[in-house]
Formats: sequence, C-alpha cells, structure tokens
Amino acid sequence: MAQYNLFDKKASQQIDVEAYLARIGCNRSIKPTLKFLRELHRNHLYQIPFENLAIHLKQQIILDVQRIFKKVIVQKRGGFCYELNGLFLQLLKQFGYYVKIISARVYAENGEIGEEFDHMALIVYIEDKEWLVDVGFGDLFLVPIEFKVDNIQMDGNRYFKIIETPDQKYILQSSNDGLDFENEYIFSRKERQYIEFVDKCEYHQTSPKSIFTRKMLVTKATKLGRITLTNKKLIIKNLGEKTEEAILNVDHFQVKLLQHFQIKMLSN
Repeated sequence: MAQYNLFDKKASQQIDVEAYLARIGCNRSIKPTLKFLRELHRNHLYQIPFENLAIHLKQQIILDVQRIFKKVIVQKRGGFCYELNGLFLQLLKQFGYYVKIISARVYAENGEIGEEFDHMALIVYIEDKEWLVDVGFGDLFLVPIEFKVDNIQMDGNRYFKIIETPDQKYILQSSNDGLDFENEYIFSRKERQYIEFVDKCEYHQTSPKSIFTRKMLVTKATKLGRITLTNKKLIIKNLGEKTEEAILNVDHFQVKLLQHFQIKMLSN
C-alpha cells in the first residue's frame, strides 16, 4: 500500500502559501478572518476546477499533501473532494484557522445515499461560530455557510440550509428559489482523520459503480455561472441561461478542455 501523508507531521506538511494564493488570485491576510475565509473559498472555486481526469488516465490519486500540491497548484490542475478539500485544509491551518475534517454521504439522483467517507468536507470555527466549508463538491455554495440549523442562506446564486435529523445528523440542502429544497449530503460533526478516506478514495478511482469512473468531468464556477465539460457535452451557464455543445471525440474534448480550463490533456 502507498504511504499516505496524514497532515500530522508538521515539518513535511508545510506548503508554499504564496504559490497557492497566486494560483487562486488572493492577497495574503494578516489574520484568519471570516472575510478572508470567504475570499479564499470563492476564489478557489473560480480558479481551481473539480475534475476526475487522473482517474481516466489511470494516474493513481494518493492522499499526500505535497503530491496534491504539485498537481493542483504547480501543474495548475484540479481534483476531487479528497484532494481539493484536503489541500484547502492545509492552507487554512497554515493561516491559523481552527478547522476539522468531516465525512459526508452524498445523495444520488435516485435518492439513494452513499456510504460513510463518500465525501470529505470541512468545518471551520471562527468568530464564535461554525462554518461549513467545501471546495471539493463541484456545484455547491460559493462561500462558506454558517452552521445554523434551519437557517436559509444565499451565496448569490442559490439558497442553502442545514436541517437536523432525529439521530443528530445534519443534511445540507440546496434550492434555486428558496422554496423547494433538495438534499445534497448528510453528515455529522464528528472529526475525522485523513487516513480514514483512503479506502473510499481508492474505490472512487477503480469501482465501475463509482460515478467518477463512468465519465470524464471538469467543472468550474465563474462569476457569471458555471462551465462544465464531460466526454459527451460542454455546458455553459451565464446569468441563468444555459447553452450546450456536443463533444464529438477525444480531440474535441481536449480542445474545449484547453480553451475553458487551460488544462492540456496528459497522456496515460
């Protein structure tokens, strides 16, 4: 089994925050404020795509912070939740935020719920409040949302709220109109360790049942909406309007990948 970096060996975990900030277009803040957290979160989603290209190129994803840093920051790629939220965790820690990892189970379109460690998210404690942080889900909130049950919050595009279940779990919900809400994922406040996500990370890279092995996906928020590319189509959402373009072949996919995400497809 590969060796995994667990964010507890401080000497080996330090990353180049200046390079990280340059990648997402943020200036350094002296103190770990809520305002700075929001800026980091929003810019991260604008600049770093959620993508699973490594899986389809048979490039193993290992939960090692330095390896992820090289891929996402130096090589200007993206990643999925274990990579993006894992790297963001380290950035926040180096800025002095009190942050912990949580496990979430994602709701599928048919209503089924994934297993534990299906998704990795973060909770940040700041200004005497808890904030749900997630830069690794794809299409979700642009800025952290306050961990306040039954409180409808808007990020400028959509509405979100957290509801509590009878067994003291929490469900993140989203809505386009603030009236009809859909479940995104269910989670608890229990702190998790990075190593606990290793098996699920491997599963999502190899299992034919995983949504990530079924199709290539690259998606990124923009100030006007979102750009999403799969091996079947390109979807661009601008100010509520959506356009679609069929992807004809691998070469066409690579052209759109470079055009919209500045990623040159790597060979396997």
